[in-house]
Amino acid sequence: MIAAEAGADVVMLDNFEPEQLKKDAKVFKEKFPHVTVEASGGITMETMPDYFSEDVDVISQGKLTQGYDCVDFSLKIVH
Repeated sequence: MIAAEAGADVVMLDNFEPEQLKKDAKVFKEKFPHVTVEASGGITMETMPDYFSEDVDVISQGKLTQGYDCVDFSLKIVH
């Protein structure tokens, strides 16, 4: 709520169980209907339908960007 009151355009409800997410998203949207609500955290293709709600605008799946090797592209200068 603090982020929305400060002018945020998007809030992320992260790592919620589906039923709690739906309840909290509903309360949030009643107060801030103009703010985009994103559900995230532990959501899989199998569990995604559990998160569908008219009060949730975006559902993200972090697995798409996790679990891959990283390459260090930093520009460290050695003296």
